[in-house]
Amino acid sequence: MSMQPNINLITIGSNIPLIREFIYDMIIIPRQLAHKWAAMTNQTPNLKTGYPSQHLASLIVGMRGTATGARGNDIIDGSEVKACSKVDQMDKCNKCGRGVLRSNSLCPYCGSHEIIRKNDSKWLINIRSKDELRMALDETPRFIFIIADYPCFNEGYFGDIRIRAFEIWPQSERCRNFRTLLQNYYNFIYLKHIEINPDRTPAPKNLWPDSFQFYMCNPIKVFECVIGNALFNAPFLEITYYVEPYENREYLQSELMPSTLLRAEELDKLNSEGFHVYEFVDENMRSYLELRASDRNTKNIGTKKHKKLN
Repeated sequence: MSMQPNINLITIGSNIPLIREFIYDMIIIPRQLAHKWAAMTNQTPNLKTGYPSQHLASLIVGMRGTATGARGNDIIDGSEVKACSKVDQMDKCNKCGRGVLRSNSLCPYCGSHEIIRKNDSKWLINIRSKDELRMALDETPRFIFIIADYPCFNEGYFGDIRIRAFEIWPQSERCRNFRTLLQNYYNFIYLKHIEINPDRTPAPKNLWPDSFQFYMCNPIKVFECVIGNALFNAPFLEITYYVEPYENREYLQSELMPSTLLRAEELDKLNSEGFHVYEFVDENMRSYLELRASDRNTKNIGTKKHKKLN
């Protein structure tokens, strides 16, 4: 299937100015106010990202939503928006085990500097029936994944935040691994859990940002911005990457995978195919790799080996 957005449904123009205005109005200012009150109440300043991300997705792709909340299509062309945020997660004191706000440099309860900084938010994809699986794979033209995080998290600096948006087109051959992930989740995880305990709804499919699994789906980045000095009086917004709504994604390079995500056997495989792996693994190189054991077309459950259902 083509990865060309439906140009007839692109009705929102002036995208960059509108995106900038939206981020200031709905992300920067509310977050600053939440932190102001969190300093007094010691409650989490973490604001939910679901609905704001739908607004942002519409501005990025230039298409309106359908005004149905969580019950209908997120975007008028049938695209699904998934959002997660690693910003303002509740951290944990490694000494006393109590919760610590991201803005705290030490534990307010025991004074320890040993703070475990959380960075584990992920996208959740609910597939609870064959119809939902069919709709996700055959009727949804694209998934738009939005992630807010800290670009300098590994350096322990939380003053800047980053927002990125990626597209995965499940009916494109380039995204066949995404189809496999959802098929295997439903057939081998969801149905197995229902068989064991019909009264308990299994957890959704987790898709982790910046993971091997995610890059193997060949995501196309369509937006990135950095908000500098995000909690100070003069925050600044820099849009560092943007793909126009009407541009055919088929001709865009998918996001490069950091080579540090490779296991030794995967690196050996690429070397055996004649590739010299340096900092990144591109889409062509990834075509020689397989999904890892837990995500392949077959999966061991108990003592039986189940094959992927078509």
